[in-house]
Amino acid sequence: MDDLTKSFLRQKFSKYYSKYKPFIPREIEKREWGFINFDGIMIRHISLSNELELKGFLAKNPPLHAYYSSAYYKKPEANMEEKEWIKADLIFDIDADHLPKGGLKTAKRQITRLYDLLEEDFGCKDMIIVFSGSRGYHIHVYDEDFQQLGSQERREIVDYFYLNGISFREILPKAPQYLRLSDCMVRRLKSLIKRGELEKYLGLKRKVPELEEIILRKELREGDFTSIPKRILEKLPLFFEECVNRSRVYIDPPVTSDIKRLIRLPNSIHGKTSLRVTPIKRDEIDEFDPQRDAIAFDNDLTKVRVIRKVKFKLKDTEFRLEKGNHKLPEFAALYLICRGVARYGW
Repeated sequence: MDDLTKSFLRQKFSKYYSKYKPFIPREIEKREWGFINFDGIMIRHISLSNELELKGFLAKNPPLHAYYSSAYYKKPEANMEEKEWIKADLIFDIDADHLPKGGLKTAKRQITRLYDLLEEDFGCKDMIIVFSGSRGYHIHVYDEDFQQLGSQERREIVDYFYLNGISFREILPKAPQYLRLSDCMVRRLKSLIKRGELEKYLGLKRKVPELEEIILRKELREGDFTSIPKRILEKLPLFFEECVNRSRVYIDPPVTSDIKRLIRLPNSIHGKTSLRVTPIKRDEIDEFDPQRDAIAFDNDLTKVRVIRKVKFKLKDTEFRLEKGNHKLPEFAALYLICRGVARYGW
């Protein structure tokens, strides 16, 4: 990034942070803070005691990226060995780039499913959802029962959502994961029945009149396969594996298992997109569109030099730009600058 572009970007971020209402983490005085500046240098082991200190720091030293620790420390400003860990929020991260397919829309469905499972299967009551500012979503769990968990216990939670170690022959019907899988299996089977594709999917050469009744029996939902004819039972493991993949929640394991993680500050700006790291209520997420609802900057026309052909959508507007000089709304100009696709001025 050239000096003129860097100076412009720093000025705009400073203006944002001088006016914005900061998100204040719980027990802020026990958190470690970390910031990446406009030279790409990480500065950490910082302690901030209250909202006034946080807002003043961000306005005076606008960062490209702002983070705080999921952990609570007795001495957050000390080196790692001397901080004295107390507890840590349970954090989940779903990144669209780590999903098998689907992008941001799939990531949103995944985070919604994760939130609901945390409520239903774990009894979590104190949580927030946060759009990461780029390609994913976070969940912060504040329930006290989870804050004292170590890395190993948190890895077991990862296994639960990732369905690690689950097999067709060994899963226990009473395990919570089985209910999740059986619901998926029945929905998938009903869909195949409706389309008249069940026998073909299971690799059966002829139609089996009683097949629909057999596979939708209550016993199958409860994990009892003794009444299933052998020729059908032999086909179920592959089908089961498909349902495992469909039911899996693709969380990022290192984020959840790390008890000293730095996580993005909600309402801060993501330095690679210029989008706001946005908290979202559960009943609002279905309508949430990050390319519309996470815009942090205004419409003032801004001169930029686009360095390659690009197309994107922000604020319900499609942009198709050729390489060269353009006047763009500030929010679009900053997006391209942060993405490394444009430079300021011409």
